[in-house]
Amino acid sequence: MKLWEFKKLKTLPNFFLFYGDEFYFDIYEEKIKHNIQKTNILKLYFDEYDFDMARNHLAQNSLFGDKNSLIIKIDKFPANMDKLVNIVGDNYFYLFFYGDSKKAKTKPFKNNFVRFFKPDLRELIIYSNEYMKMKNFFLDVNHLKYLIEKIDYKYLFRELDKLSLIENVNNKIIDKLVFNYNETSFDEVFDDLFLGKEYLKKVEYLLFEGNDEIAILLSFVRYIRILYMFNLHLKNIGFENVSRDVLGYQIPKNLEEIRKQIASKIKEEKFLEFFEILLNSELEMKSSKDKTAILLKTFIQIKNLI
Repeated sequence: MKLWEFKKLKTLPNFFLFYGDEFYFDIYEEKIKHNIQKTNILKLYFDEYDFDMARNHLAQNSLFGDKNSLIIKIDKFPANMDKLVNIVGDNYFYLFFYGDSKKAKTKPFKNNFVRFFKPDLRELIIYSNEYMKMKNFFLDVNHLKYLIEKIDYKYLFRELDKLSLIENVNNKIIDKLVFNYNETSFDEVFDDLFLGKEYLKKVEYLLFEGNDEIAILLSFVRYIRILYMFNLHLKNIGFENVSRDVLGYQIPKNLEEIRKQIASKIKEEKFLEFFEILLNSELEMKSSKDKTAILLKTFIQIKNLI
């Protein structure tokens, strides 16, 4: 389904695939939750996903005639989606795919899918105004533009929530209260770790802001995997077009130079040790209530190996 077709929909079909830019995911997840709030909802996020559990939830009949809803968030496209779609019936099934858009398999969803692209300033303002209206909060358009330019747009609604508690918001207040994600995103925290800079306070702040420990850990796995591919490229091909060859797109030059600098200094055998630590941490998190302690321990273990 083309984006313009999707935007014309007054109601969503009872099964749908969302992929592409993640900014839109929270928006439509909230709309979906509003529509299915009276159903029996099962949410399976990332490593929680289990096909048998998902199938059984959609297939089971309620004694009281209630409908069942399934929401999946995942970064590796799952198999057998056609089997889930085929048993939806009068129930609801929504999949949010966080992985590479090229790996999204739309065929099982027939025409019930949409790919989102990076929002421009106009769209960010429109969605922000809709969100603020829902929260009974107003921010002058000039201050809103300032906020948008200051942060990674993926965190826009989270920062609007924070500012909604403050009266008479201005740019100085935004500077004081808003965390500058452009300067310290997950990847840049990982950069700081490898560059020998202060990083633990930033990790703690990310957790304070509500970021999930498993999400940070999985981002760390992805980051190490990319570093490893950078390392192989630098050794076997050279220093030119590294991010374009490895990722399929060009990251900002300054970031590419930082990652090349880091990757070139790591011995190949070290990557295996990194992955072992991260795998063990992921397994620990699945059976532990203190995920924060495990995450912080992971950073320290990686640091000790550098």
